[in-house]
Amino acid sequence: MTTATISHIELEPLGTHPDLLQKVSANAAAVDRGELDARYILPLLGEAGLGGDLLSAARLIRELSRCDLSVGFTVWAHRMTLEYLRRAARADTEQVLGQLLRGERPGVTGMAAAFKEFAGCGQVELHAAEVQGGYRISGKLNWASNLYHDAVVVSAARTDHGERFLFFVEGTAEGVDFGNPFGLLGLNSTASAGVEFNAVFIPESQIISHDFEPFITEVRPTFVLLQVAECLGVAEAAIAAASTRLSGVNATFAEDVERLAERIRNLAQQHEESILRLPNANAVDLLELRLGAASAAVDAAGIEVRVAGGAGYAKSSAASRRFREAAFIPVQSPSESQLRWELARARGDE
Repeated sequence: MTTATISHIELEPLGTHPDLLQKVSANAAAVDRGELDARYILPLLGEAGLGGDLLSAARLIRELSRCDLSVGFTVWAHRMTLEYLRRAARADTEQVLGQLLRGERPGVTGMAAAFKEFAGCGQVELHAAEVQGGYRISGKLNWASNLYHDAVVVSAARTDHGERFLFFVEGTAEGVDFGNPFGLLGLNSTASAGVEFNAVFIPESQIISHDFEPFITEVRPTFVLLQVAECLGVAEAAIAAASTRLSGVNATFAEDVERLAERIRNLAQQHEESILRLPNANAVDLLELRLGAASAAVDAAGIEVRVAGGAGYAKSSAASRRFREAAFIPVQSPSESQLRWELARARGDE
């Protein structure tokens, strides 16, 4: 029997300072054990600026996710909050934006239901009642992350008349209640829970946009492409680690690793090309890219845990952590099932 052999895969640096990446890697086990909140990264990034262009942001999230998806995911949610607030049509956001850009406070993207409604497979969860000077918001977000007491939350609401709008609110606002953190397979240091809104007053100055569909149309490609960066980071880290364990009987996985590594390289190239093509994004291409990157992450983590042997089953190992991180990717909103449904619709296959 003959088996292919491949050299160890070296990951291309993408511009993040090596000292920062080393710190994130060194902290990954503590974050995974719940001993360190993943938000520690935000002020570190704030020192260098969190407001770079989309390509820089995608490369940053991709490199951070290679080291620790909890950190990459935290930065993704924070960056999307910045994206929403930067596009505010009338909101007075200057002070909040400055705090977020410096990493002083975390941003929360409570937008899963908004994107589902936009896609046609769900409804906005929060109800808005018009009152003098603004609205009273009630309802529940089933899942959001970065839910620390000083967080800034962005979400969407609907009135009885069918008006839909985007708003931001302080995590400490009266009537906002963050639930107890979920117990998850992984990413337990991302402060993920449900959020209750009990007649929360939102003044007109905190309305980001009343133009629901044009706003979602504008931000959704960025939302998806930064999620792809998370997926690619996990995929690259897992396949690179797997490539170091292909001796002995594990050599039987060499061809699988080589094929998957090439697939990941192609996805990474498509990712950067898609970013550079914005705003001329094709919906089918973006959905296929997001699904492909998620699948690659799951496949790579699966191979890594196999070639790691017993160590891969140990909860404390990096292989185990990445395997659990990869298990989150198909359920991160938009979930794999939603993406597949949207892709079929976009192709006209329904």
